[in-house]
Formats: sequence, structure tokens, C-alpha cells
Amino acid sequence: MELLENRRASRRLSLAALASAAFFTISAPAVAQEAEERRGQEDETEQHGEIVVLGTRTARDATLSSDRVTERMSQSSRSLERDILDAAGTYRLSDALELVSGISQQNNRGGFLDNFAIRGFLGTPDGGAEYYVDGFLANRGMAPPRDPATVERIEVLKGPAGALFGEIDPGGRVNIVTKTPRFTPGASATLTYGSFDTRRGELDVTGPITDTLAARMVVAAENSDGYRDFAGLRRRVVSPSLTWQPSNDLRLTYVAQHMIFDAPFDRGVPAIDGNPLALPASRFLGEPSNGNTRARDTRHQLTGELRLSERWSLNGGIAYRTGTLRGFSADQSRLVGSALWRQYRERGYEVEDLSARLELRGHFEALGTHHPSFGIKGYTLDYLELLNRRNPTAANPYAVDVFAPVYGIARPLPLLPSIDQRETRRVLTLYAQDMWDVTDRLTLVGGLRFDTYRQQLQKNLTGARSMTSDEPVKFRVGARYVVDDHVAVHANWGESFLLNSGSGRDGAAFAPEQGKGYEIGAAGRWDGMDLGITWFDIQKRGILTNDPVDAGFLAPVGQLTSRGVELDASWKLTRRWQVVANYSWVDAKADDAAFATPAVLNVPEHAGTLLVVHRLPVRGREWQLSGGLAYVGDRAGAVDASGLTLPDYLKVKAAIDAPLGEALTLRAEVDNLFDEHYAQSSYSPLWIYPGAPRTVRVSLRLRL
Repeated sequence: MELLENRRASRRLSLAALASAAFFTISAPAVAQEAEERRGQEDETEQHGEIVVLGTRTARDATLSSDRVTERMSQSSRSLERDILDAAGTYRLSDALELVSGISQQNNRGGFLDNFAIRGFLGTPDGGAEYYVDGFLANRGMAPPRDPATVERIEVLKGPAGALFGEIDPGGRVNIVTKTPRFTPGASATLTYGSFDTRRGELDVTGPITDTLAARMVVAAENSDGYRDFAGLRRRVVSPSLTWQPSNDLRLTYVAQHMIFDAPFDRGVPAIDGNPLALPASRFLGEPSNGNTRARDTRHQLTGELRLSERWSLNGGIAYRTGTLRGFSADQSRLVGSALWRQYRERGYEVEDLSARLELRGHFEALGTHHPSFGIKGYTLDYLELLNRRNPTAANPYAVDVFAPVYGIARPLPLLPSIDQRETRRVLTLYAQDMWDVTDRLTLVGGLRFDTYRQQLQKNLTGARSMTSDEPVKFRVGARYVVDDHVAVHANWGESFLLNSGSGRDGAAFAPEQGKGYEIGAAGRWDGMDLGITWFDIQKRGILTNDPVDAGFLAPVGQLTSRGVELDASWKLTRRWQVVANYSWVDAKADDAAFATPAVLNVPEHAGTLLVVHRLPVRGREWQLSGGLAYVGDRAGAVDASGLTLPDYLKVKAAIDAPLGEALTLRAEVDNLFDEHYAQSSYSPLWIYPGAPRTVRVSLRLRL
């Protein structure tokens, strides 16, 4: 054990030295505030007319965000800014992702992860879809749901052009940009009370410490009884950060974050005679005496940018994250009449993830203008999965009646070891790309990525060990042509590669996921209006889903194909009206004879969203009215022979922000206004997670 800790410490020190050396060898005069203002103006100028910004962008740190190549070439991408997130009532990541086409909610692993599919491609049902925070993968292995208090904006980067520091996926990527310090003082405090005895408080304070050093502290706490019986929630987040900017040419930012997320592990409800809505949304079928499952996640991150000249800059960083998930649960196993047999489980997961990156960016003239970037990045992962469980039997079903549950009577048999395995990874990536402005109208992009990796899976119960290594090379190309001052067309093609965690029913480690796909589309921009349409066609192999033979395990799909059309629109009709609308048609199908159906879990063929925000002057102050609706079509609720379908639903929300003074605002909002009974997502016919009923919240916000 001591040797393992020494190796971990050595890896942390060596990667930290590699990432930090480029930045700490330079010092310069103290002109931070002027440099920050100038940098913000330059970023806004170079990005104008590129990625569609929903809301008002107030700042942009290039060390945390997508680069100019992605913002130029990925015209189907969207940046969701803080003000539009607030107007939409964003309390979970899923609330924000409703504002972008082609995204569907997936199984939430008992309420302990953010999970979604982009363009029909899902993350693993247990691990969830990968997402990024400040350009670093934030949930490798596992991570609890994100808290919105720390979020500055969310970038949804679509298609092969939606690259993020060399990471490419033909479906797309999500990058959450964290709030960081400002050299202009500011503070806000928010108190919220809502349905199900929800109590929440947020505090956000930022400002300069010296001329070159600024700090920020974000704190949030929430307690709720929840809309499901015996399934309350307790979560906390603390995020301090520092920015040091001694000159126009150098900027370093440190961000820390500690998250606590405690709740019962809740698998939802089963379908009754094929009906996923037969039971009320409040029905909890676990065992209250099992108590809360406890998730912890701690992250330290240092990023920086060094401008070498007017043409070249270095951009890099390092992130270190640890996390745990521990607790007991009673998970649905079999429905016999009205008796729901349950499997008793104990979880003990641990993750340690260390990542570093360094990228050289620049531009030069040669038969047009080139914007090349060259990067090196790597990470180490240490992921422990410990699962003890006891299957129910006819003699001891550990059952509860689904129609009239009585808790605390059925007792499980003692737990038995089931999974005890440790996965380690060592990955190094080299990448290069160039965006070539051939003319004022034609832009081409090309890139390649080389990975070398070693992945080892140690099964502690049997002593078996498997190790894989490879050196894949992947490519992407794209083009954009500006037809006139308002309309541009684009086409992009790319390949992807992703390591899978864990093993299947047979104990064999999973092979990597690989994909390729293309998109073509057009974007139009007029004064206050952005319109976009994109066609995509993507194939992937090795995507994990629940095993059709035993839903307690995962299994890879031989090939999954998804094609479809996305429509996105936003209007700013004078300063007082803003409209965001989207629609997607997605045809996703699995091609694997081992599965009883080609359907893909939780991916609707049709979906769309509308959000309207209106600012109204009343007695010298500005009120804000907002309202929206989200439609989700029929979706597959299982990949077994049951043919379970989750029915479509329409959810409506509304809110009003009323100023009570110069600095004080009262907000009242209601989500699911008409109390629609719907299924949010499903893993199998036994694990269906119901959507929240009508939810009312009232908030009081003070801004200084």
C-alpha cells in the first residue's frame, strides 16, 4: 500500500512539474486589471460571428474553453451563458441541455450521475456520458451530479468539429466552464425555498486582492425531502479560486472544488404489465433503513496562458481529482405478481484521476492565414470498483409490494462479494491541427491525434489480470464556405477513440469504443437572429449498454448507427425579447444479433424545446418574464425482448423575476406547470426513473 502511495505521489509531482514549468519561469509588471479588460475585448472581437452564444457572454478564459478553430468550424455548437441558464431555471445539468437540439436524458444511476446522449450516442449506463469541466474530463470513472452554483457557462460542442484540446467525438462534447475570479469586485447571495421542503442557499464573492491577484469563493448548500418518498437530498459545494495576472502576457488560474452529495440510491419504479407510468412518481421501492449513499468529489486545477509573441501562445494546465461513492441499497431484481424482489447491495467505489495538457497555438501567413495548434496531454487513472450483493430467492425474496409497500419487515441475507476490481490507465496523447483561411470565404481544417495507452484490470477476487495497450491514430477534416454576409455552409468528418472501463458478464475486460461520422449543414445570421440546420451520420462500435441477458451487467453493442437532422434557432427581438428554439429528428439503431431489438435506450426520434424571455419595464425597473416547453417523443425503455416504450411527454415551465430594489430580486418559478406524469429515463423494465411532478420555487437574490 505504501509503495502504491509513493507511485501516486511520484506521478503527481512529475506531471505537475511538466505542466507548471512553462508558466512559472516568467515575471512581468503588475497591470492585471487592464490586461484582463483588454484580453476580454480581444476574445470577444475574434469570436464575433462564430459560435452561437445563447445569452450574454461577460468573460472568456481561453485556458478553460474551446479554441477558435472549434468556435469557427463547429457551427452547430452552442454556448449557454449564465444569464440564459438562470432564465431557464437551471438546477441540474439536464435543465441546461434541454436548450440544445439532439440531446436526450439517460439512466441516472440511482440519482448519482448526470447522464445524456448526444445525437443518439450514450455514455455507459453506469458511468454516464463523459463531460468536461474547463477542458478536463471531469467524470472519468464516476462523479456526482454537477451543482449549478459554480457554472459560468456550458459549451455544447457538436460533431467532429467540436474538438476540445484534441478530444474529438463525432457526436459531440459538453464542456462546463467554471466561475473564476474577476478584478472587478462583485458579490451575490441567493436563498431559495420550494416544493418538497427544498431549502437552498448560494454565495458568490469575487474581487481583487492586489493589483495582480484576484480571488473568488462560491458556496452552495441544499437540503430537500425530494418528490420521492424517503428519498431526500443533501448536497454541498465549496469552490475557491485565484487568478494571478502580472502582465498582458501571463495569466494563471487555480480552481478548487469539493462536492458532497448524499441521497438514497434510488432505481425508480418497475413497469406494470408493460406500463412504465402505472405507479405514482412518489413511490419509493428501496429500503429506507439502508440510509443514504454518500458521494464525495474533490478537484484541484491549475491552468494558464503565456503569450510568447503577437502570433504565438502557450496554453496548458493540470487537474487532480479524487472521488468516492459508498452506501447500501435495495435494487429491484424481479417482479412476481405485485411482489418486487430486491437485490441487496453495498457499493464502495474510489477514483483518482490526474490529467495534464500543454498546447502551442499561433497563426501565420502562407497562401492565406493558418491557425495551427500542437498539443501534448496525458492522464493516469486509478479506479476501484467494490460491489457486494445478495440475490433474492424464493425462500428469501427481500420483497416489497409495489402497490402497498411496507418497509422494514423483509430482511436480506448477508452480502456476498461480487465485484472487486481495480482499473489503472496510463495514456499519452499527441495532436496537431490547422485551420487554414484559404480566402475570405473558404476555410479548411485538418487534424490528427496519436494515442499511446496501457490499460490494466486487476480482479482481486480471482487474481486474474488483463492488460491491453495500443497506439491508435485518428483523423478529422472539415470545410466552411461563407456564401454571403449572412449564410455559411459547412461539412466535417472525424474519427473517435474511447477507452471503456470494467468487464462484462463473462469477466472479460471491455474493448475500446471507436467511431466515425460526418455532418453537413448551413448557418444563417442576421441582425438578432441565428438559424442553423445540420444533417449527421455517425457509426460507433463497442458502446456499452445494459446486458440483454443479465441487466446487472454491461455489454458492448457490435455497432450503433445514428443519423438525423438538427434545427436550432435563437432570436433577440430588440433588447427586450429573446427566443431559443430547437428540434431534432434522430434515427438511432443498434446492429447486433445478441440484442432482441435494434432500439437505443432513451433516445427519442423527435424532440424539441422552446424558451421565451421578455424584459418588461415597470415603474422604472426591469421585470423579467420567461416561459418554455420541452417535448420528448416516444423512447425505448429496454433493450430486451419486453419491447418497453416510454411514452412521449410535454413539459411546461414559467417564471417571473421582480426587482424589489436596486440590488434585490424576487424570482418565482414553476416547472412542469401542468403536472405531467412522465418517465424521465429507463435502464430496464424494472428500473424506470419517473420525472418530477409540478415543482414551485421562490428565490430571493441580492447582488452587490
